[in-house]
Amino acid sequence: MVISRQSDVTVSMATNMIDDKCVRCGACLSVCPVYEATLKERFSPRGKNYLIHASGIDRGQGLVRETIKACLQCGACSAVCTSGADVCALIRSQRAVHRFFRTLPYPVYNLFSHQNLAKFAIKAADLIPSSDKVGKSDTGSLKTIFQGYKSATKFLGRHNPPFLASPSEWTRRYLEKARHIEFKEPVPQIAFFVGCSQNMLFSQVAAKVSAIFNGQISIPVDQVCCGLPAFSAGATGYVKRAISKNLEALENEEFDILLTACASCASMIKKWPQVFEKGSKEWHRASAISEKVMEFSQAALEFLRPANCTSGRIVSFQMPCHQRYDLSKGDDPLRLLERNLGKGFRYGQSGCCGQGGLFGFARPDLSAQIFKKTIASIGEDVRLLTTTCSGCLLRLKIGLSGHIADKRNTLACHVVDTIVPD
Repeated sequence: MVISRQSDVTVSMATNMIDDKCVRCGACLSVCPVYEATLKERFSPRGKNYLIHASGIDRGQGLVRETIKACLQCGACSAVCTSGADVCALIRSQRAVHRFFRTLPYPVYNLFSHQNLAKFAIKAADLIPSSDKVGKSDTGSLKTIFQGYKSATKFLGRHNPPFLASPSEWTRRYLEKARHIEFKEPVPQIAFFVGCSQNMLFSQVAAKVSAIFNGQISIPVDQVCCGLPAFSAGATGYVKRAISKNLEALENEEFDILLTACASCASMIKKWPQVFEKGSKEWHRASAISEKVMEFSQAALEFLRPANCTSGRIVSFQMPCHQRYDLSKGDDPLRLLERNLGKGFRYGQSGCCGQGGLFGFARPDLSAQIFKKTIASIGEDVRLLTTTCSGCLLRLKIGLSGHIADKRNTLACHVVDTIVPD
């Protein structure tokens, strides 16, 4: 390591609110996807924690930058830590202070709080020349991220308008296919939080959820990204901006449940109060909404009668990290699939997909290693792999197509696709 001649004042600024509770026990090593992919100590949560707190280390040097940036912000290490160390929060604090730990320049996160700007950026990405080659020096660059996103949108065949551009039209497409669904009790008032990926890339998922609860759901069209990308980057100002826009979009809505079909969005909405000063107007509003958020599979279990969704195919489930570690009812998708599919559903051990928001585009090399490990745990006879996270769905669809792993006869879909077919 290079010894820095500068003082550690900036390091203290970044870490003064994060206690170093790590006792180096190594419990986090067994759950960290990046460590499991690399088997290098510096990439483990305790390794990152050590590098951040150690004095005399030049944190701007390439090896340290690469190490600290290689974090999916999945929360697995914090969930298993018996000492209460929160390495995810520590890394976010570092990203807030040191620009060399950031995946993107902070102004780029402004896109996530403006629908029109996001649409423009997607169109602009289409103008970037295609390239299948990513050099080691390119990993984590803005160019690499846009290349990855462009490849993803090209693969998905994105040619339909965003869901929020015409929610009524999208919903009508699936009303007839959702007609068989019955409710087991009156459904309270619902507002639907779509999320940027479902709005732009997986509009059919949002449309099916809307069709299921047709007539009992409101859809605020001015909503924007939940703020998770900016939150993970430590871009406090930009995440506040995105959340504030959502609070404004929901201000005139009367609802008992804020429904979302993305586990990552649900996880972030529960964190909304953390972004504002406790006791402020925004904090009170964010706190009230965070208590109402409900992920789709939980709502389906609570309000929908069992549906016969058997198709003769073996179905398994990929557990998103934010579903597993952040949501109190993380096993709801498993219970829902078992209820609707019976013997057609097979419990699996598949975990992190390797996408981690923008991580999959910034570090396609590490993301691919994590994905391959996950897919290796799925039986060869599984024909449908479901998930509840838009980011995971993106990675699964691309990976199972043969773009990352060897092509296999398995398709990926959202849990709602098992209830409302295409």
